[in-house]
Amino acid sequence: MTETTKAILARRSIKRASSAPIERAKIDLLLEQAAYAPFHSKQEPWNVYIIGSKSGKEKLLQAIGKSIEATQGDTIAAEKKQELLEKNKQKLEKPPYLIIITAKQVEEEKKDFEAIAAVSAFIQNFQLLAWEAGVGMIWRTNKFIFDKAFARALDIPDENKVIGILYLSVLEDNVPEVKKRSPIEEWVTEIE
Repeated sequence: MTETTKAILARRSIKRASSAPIERAKIDLLLEQAAYAPFHSKQEPWNVYIIGSKSGKEKLLQAIGKSIEATQGDTIAAEKKQELLEKNKQKLEKPPYLIIITAKQVEEEKKDFEAIAAVSAFIQNFQLLAWEAGVGMIWRTNKFIFDKAFARALDIPDENKVIGILYLSVLEDNVPEVKKRSPIEEWVTEIE
C-alpha cells in the first residue's frame, strides 16, 4: 500500500480539537505543497486567510455575529444570538489555527465551477499532507460562510467565495473511528 493510499484511508475529520500548538512554518509548508492541486485557469483560484491569534479569533467571532444580524435581523432574540455566538466561541477557542479558504469567482458559471473544484482539490491536498504531518482538522461549511456580511467583516473581497473554514488540531487521542462506506455497486453506474 502506498503512502498516499494510507493517508487517504486513515484521514478523518477531527471534531474534538486539541489546543496543542502547531508550528506556523509547518502550516506554511503544507499550504505550499497543497498548491500543486490542479486548476483550470492561468492563476490559482484560492486565497487563504490564517487565524491563530486571540484577536484574530475575536474578529472571526464578530464576523459571525454580523452574519447572524444580517441574515436574521430583528427576528432573532438577543438571547438566541448570544447563545449562537457562545457556541461558536467555544469552537474557535481550542484550535491553534483556523484557516478560511476562498475561491475567486468571476460571475461565469463554468469558470466559477472550475475554481470551486480546484479549491476543493487544494483543500483535500492540504488535509492529506497535514494528516501525514500529524495535523488533523475538520472542514466546516457553517451557514454564515455564505453571507457577504461575514466575508466583508473579515475584509475578504466580494469576488472571493468562502469555501470553508478548517479548524486545525494536533492529532492525539481525538481520531474518530472509520465511517462505513457504501459498497461501490451502490454508487457506480456503467453507461453502455
